[in-house]
Amino acid sequence: MSHESSEIIDAQNCLTEVKYLIEVLFMAAADIGNERQQSAIQYVCDIADERIATINALLATACKQP
Repeated sequence: MSHESSEIIDAQNCLTEVKYLIEVLFMAAADIGNERQQSAIQYVCDIADERIATINALLATACKQP
């Protein structure tokens, strides 16, 4: 495995950690009494989760490049 591939895998691992943190925020938002605030936080978490998936896909493609 090349050094660049190793760095890509490290980046993917960091993104996975961020994904877990976002999931915790999403779950914690469920305890917010104000429904508008709860929905807003969960919506932002959903967007962040989509961005992470996109970045992971780009990194996976980059990792496959020679």
